[in-house]
Amino acid sequence: MNMHKSWIRFLKAFRISLITLGGFLLFILIFAFTTGPFWMYYWLGTSVSDFHFKPANIIIMGGSGMPSESALMRVYFAARLANQYPASKVYITQPSGLGEKIIDTDAYHIQKDLEMRGIDSTRIFLELTGKNTREEALNVLKINPHINDECCVIVTSPEHMRRSILSFRKIGYRYLGGVPTFNFAGPVDLKYSDKSLGGRDVPLPEVGESIQLRYQFWNHLRYQVICYREFVALCWYWIRGWN
Repeated sequence: MNMHKSWIRFLKAFRISLITLGGFLLFILIFAFTTGPFWMYYWLGTSVSDFHFKPANIIIMGGSGMPSESALMRVYFAARLANQYPASKVYITQPSGLGEKIIDTDAYHIQKDLEMRGIDSTRIFLELTGKNTREEALNVLKINPHINDECCVIVTSPEHMRRSILSFRKIGYRYLGGVPTFNFAGPVDLKYSDKSLGGRDVPLPEVGESIQLRYQFWNHLRYQVICYREFVALCWYWIRGWN
């Protein structure tokens, strides 16, 4: 009898879980047809990043390996900013592998890319041991003990910007701004007529004229995954007292 009751409770809990999960997935799909996911992503990148000073230091936050989308985007924006402010120093935070030679590290490859974009190597400093945002902030402070009283601009992916600046502030960095590495869509009109391209004559809806179905819906699904993950990370940092 007790086993039967336990099985019934399990089935009820399982059904409730499925309904909850299904409702959440339905919300995600419907939400992807709105502009909400983009504005969540935009808020993470811009809510605390504004600055009105000349940066003395540009800090490139660690991301994926080099080359990768995140690393190349950060290099591009950091190089543009460093060329705009030639007196600034550039810090690259990118962990290296155990026993890895400097010339084999992703940080070194990022440095060489910056040099190709006109940034002198004497302005560049490497931080190779930080494994998360807080540790990277602490290690940059070890390289330059006075940096927390200087004007610093963080270059990182939009979803990572808020957590980065809050983490640096928590440690004691006083003058902070950020450059979020947003992608920008090209100006080309990508609409087309399905029928004009030939192929099978099948009763399918015309999608060539719908940028929403072909691109925006999928981008908004991706933004949601990125943002929800980052919200969890922000909560974790807040619980740990890191931001």
